[in-house]
Amino acid sequence: MLGYCLGDALARAPEPDSGPLLAGTPSLIFLAGVEGLVRGLVREDLTGRSQIPECSWHATARWAWHTRMRDLPGVRRWYEAAIPQPWPDGWLAEVAPLAIGRGSAPAVEEALALPGLDPRPGHPAGDSAGDLVVSRTLPVALLAAAGPWDAEVAAHVMTTARDVAAYSHGLPAQVLAVAMTIAAARTLADGTPTPVVDLGELDSAYAGAPDPEDVTAARHALRGLPDPLTPTLPATDLARVGLPSGPRTALRAIAEGMRCFLAHPGKQEVSKALREAFETGQPGAAAITGALVGATHGVELLPVDAISRLDLAHIADQLALDVLTQVGEHPALDEDRSPAWQHRYPAW
Repeated sequence: MLGYCLGDALARAPEPDSGPLLAGTPSLIFLAGVEGLVRGLVREDLTGRSQIPECSWHATARWAWHTRMRDLPGVRRWYEAAIPQPWPDGWLAEVAPLAIGRGSAPAVEEALALPGLDPRPGHPAGDSAGDLVVSRTLPVALLAAAGPWDAEVAAHVMTTARDVAAYSHGLPAQVLAVAMTIAAARTLADGTPTPVVDLGELDSAYAGAPDPEDVTAARHALRGLPDPLTPTLPATDLARVGLPSGPRTALRAIAEGMRCFLAHPGKQEVSKALREAFETGQPGAAAITGALVGATHGVELLPVDAISRLDLAHIADQLALDVLTQVGEHPALDEDRSPAWQHRYPAW
C-alpha cells in the first residue's frame, strides 16, 4: 500500500529526489478502496455477507464527497441513506489530507453522475479505458493477505475484482484490471514476482456479458504484452493489440508498471525499479510498480527517505495495519473491541 502511493507520488514530483512527494487521485481512490474492503470484511464477519464491491463503491462516493463533488446522484444517495446519522462516516472521513483535490477521475465521476447504475459484470457505466480502474481493483489483492494462495482464494480475488471494476469502466479495461489484480495478489501471497497473463478463467468469469468480443480483445491484449525485459516499451507494440494504449490507459499502465517491476525484481534493485517507473511519467504505471515492489519485498526495502517525504505515508501505513488486524483478528467479533472497530469501519 505504501509502495502504490509512493510510485504515484514519485511520477508526479518535479524533483523526485528532494522535496515533498504528493500523491494524486489514483492514491486517494486506492486508499478509499482499501477502506471499503475492510468494511466489506467487517460486514461479512457480522452478517455472513461481505458485499465488498458495494462497500468499495460506497467508499468511492465518500472520496467524491470529500473532493467537493457532493451533488452527484451517486454521492447524494449515500448521504440521504445515512440520515439521521452523519455521513461520511468511519475514521478515514476525518483525515484532512484526503479532502484536498488532487485531480479529476472522469470515468468514476461519470458513473457517480448516473441516476441509476447497473453494477453487473459486463454492463459498464461507460467505455473508459483509463488506468483508474486498476486503482479501484488493486485493493482486492489484499484478500491474499488472509492465508496461503490456492484455487479458492484465486477465484475469490477474480470475482471480487470483476465486480468492483464493473461500477466504473469499460469492459476491456475491467478485464485487464482483473488480470492485474490477480497477479498482484499472487505476488503478495507468495512473495515472488508474478507476471500478468491471459487466464482462461476470464471467459467463465464474464460468461453472459453482452459484449463477449470485448473480453476476447482484452485477453488478446494480455497475450500481446511485450517482453518485460525489453528496456523500452514502444507505443507501437501496444497499439497493435487493438485497445486504447495511450497515456493514462489501463493497458499502458499495466504494461509499463509490470515491465519496470519484472526487469528489476531483486531486493537490491528496488530503487532501480522505482526510478525507471517514475521516469515513464505515468503515475498509474509507477503506482503499479511500487505496489508490486512492496508486495514482494515488504515496506522495509522501500526507500526510507522517499517514504519520509510522502504526504500520505502515515495514512497508507495505518490502513495496512488495519487490514492485517481485520484478516488476522476479526475485531468485530470481539465483544470488547467490536464497538470501537465498527465505529472505525461501519459495516455498510
